[in-house]
Amino acid sequence: MMTRSGWLRNSVVIAAGVMFAMLAMTPAAYPRAKKKVEPTPTETPTPTATPTPEAKVWNFDQDKAGEVASGWKAISGDWQVIPDPSAPSPPNTFGLPPGRLLTSLIHGLNYSTMAVVDDPTEYSNFTMEASFKPAGGRFDCSGGIVFRYVDDKNFYLLSAGCPSDYFTLSRMSGGNATVLSQKVVPTDRDTWYKIKVVAAGDRFTCYNDDKMIYDASDSKIAQGRIGLWASNDSQARFDNVTIIKPLAGAEGGAGSATPAAPPPLPPPPH
Repeated sequence: MMTRSGWLRNSVVIAAGVMFAMLAMTPAAYPRAKKKVEPTPTETPTPTATPTPEAKVWNFDQDKAGEVASGWKAISGDWQVIPDPSAPSPPNTFGLPPGRLLTSLIHGLNYSTMAVVDDPTEYSNFTMEASFKPAGGRFDCSGGIVFRYVDDKNFYLLSAGCPSDYFTLSRMSGGNATVLSQKVVPTDRDTWYKIKVVAAGDRFTCYNDDKMIYDASDSKIAQGRIGLWASNDSQARFDNVTIIKPLAGAEGGAGSATPAAPPPLPPPPH
């Protein structure tokens, strides 16, 4: 016969077993945190290098003062390297010293001077720009950039007039000048400007200090060399003359790729 104490002990053991079983079957109030799945790293593609357009720059800083700049040829006038502390890239510029007053009078103030790059490379489509300072001259202080130069009687000229204030694109053909476009743009003596032309086929977009002034079209001269120009007794000075060719295959640029012809059609069924 079970004693009272034994019965109580057995009851406690049975109750403890039931509670243990219930706890084991009941889900935890706070489930375990799932292990964070690290995302698979995505391989970063290596960017394709962008080709750099071909560019040439003349800043004249390695040239000897008083002489024609290396790689350039004076067609007319006493072009020479001139030190100028105000130059965009000091110490040197390329331009004209005082003089030509009498020559200008003899020619009825219709005299100009020019220097061209001695390299025979001819350019068709390109961007050309130069820093330009109108200086000196009793009658004139004009200057400009020459492009598609064939000879001294056939070329294009983008010029900034001083003191006339005319920003002019003209074509010299057979020694006769034709104005293609012209607009009044104030041009002050002893002030640096940047003049630029973008040539693409028969279209010329012209800029002064990075402001587009006008577009013009002409197809008379297809290609040629580049150069610099000054009028009468102007003591024009130039710095950072730059020519940039478009990338091969660029739209409207030299060397644009011609699309391949489509494959021939199959013969009709019999």
